[in-house]
Amino acid sequence: MTDTALLAVLLAAVAGLLAGRAATRALRIAGRSGQSGFRTSPHYTQGLHYLASGQVDLAATELAKASRSEPDALEIQLVLGNLLRESGQVERAIQVHQGLLGRPDLSRAERAHFLVCLGIDLRKAGFIDRATRTFEDVVEIDPKNIHALIGLEKLHEEQRQWREAYDLATRVARLRKSDDSLVLAFLQAEIGHEAARAGRTAEAVAAYETALALDRRVFPAQLGLADLHATSDPLRAAAILESAIQMAPERAYLAFDRLARAYAAGGEPSRFITLCEKIIRQDQNDWRARLALARHLREEGRSDEAFGLVLRAVEANPQVLVAHLEMWLTLRALGVGSEAVDRYIDAALGSVFYRDPHLCTACRYRAGDMLWRCPHCHEWNTFVEERVGPRTAP
Repeated sequence: MTDTALLAVLLAAVAGLLAGRAATRALRIAGRSGQSGFRTSPHYTQGLHYLASGQVDLAATELAKASRSEPDALEIQLVLGNLLRESGQVERAIQVHQGLLGRPDLSRAERAHFLVCLGIDLRKAGFIDRATRTFEDVVEIDPKNIHALIGLEKLHEEQRQWREAYDLATRVARLRKSDDSLVLAFLQAEIGHEAARAGRTAEAVAAYETALALDRRVFPAQLGLADLHATSDPLRAAAILESAIQMAPERAYLAFDRLARAYAAGGEPSRFITLCEKIIRQDQNDWRARLALARHLREEGRSDEAFGLVLRAVEANPQVLVAHLEMWLTLRALGVGSEAVDRYIDAALGSVFYRDPHLCTACRYRAGDMLWRCPHCHEWNTFVEERVGPRTAP
């Protein structure tokens, strides 16, 4: 199901929920007007049709027409406001939801729900303080309102207030009775990073260990813990990274540079070669391990061996610029090229943007580096390597 189609289903479900709460009102209005209610409106029906087919702008247009003919139908106004927000018309969405909140006959549950929608509008518009106060108003009305608590949690995440976000996420997990250990672990990892940057080592270690106790798959906690031991005990740092790779082999490339440094500092640089060769044997298409090994060999002056590894990496994933950059550097180390080529390589190294593209599986947002939390949809652990592979022969 596409994101838009999912949105359609969710909005229709919300509309149905509020329709049930307001059934008496709708019937009363229909009785007074001699009509059978807004559900018989062709604009309402057409709007839902467009919504189900993912045509958000057309759905908003039809529902706006239905709203003008049925101004007391709260369900239409609610769905219309949410659609306007999702289509980027945030100011209009705010106006619609503020208009709903201005009605004198709202139930307590309806007011809380409309406030949540307004809070989401304000957050999307960047009005952080107003969004925070709006979600807090909901929690005052309904302390167990999960949507408002999630809204507050996301606001704290966006402001990098990780402890507050963690407390709210814990509260939401208890209310939903769900296993949110992965998200909680990522939040603990962020708490650890913050403590490590501030020099509070013991606090950082405790946060990383808490993260890993919640979920061993949280790679940034492993990386952070290894960084804390890198200077004092490099082989222990290497052991932590090796364990991380065993747990999440698809993330191994994030640890390669750290492992190379740890092995070298521990007096066992050849272990890095052994590790890369093992990974390559396990997965012949692992181009990242080939690049890491090629870089290591080139630094040791073994550029001839590096060239073959880089060539295989380029063949495995020719769309990724980082592989081509490594090839250029290897060719330069082999003495191939000229002053003009050298200038071109230096310019490319300093200017390329998507050297190594990654993709969010939730919203398709692309980034040049691995991110643990998507800056667009704000979900955790959704980025994967964007890998196209070699073009097949026609």
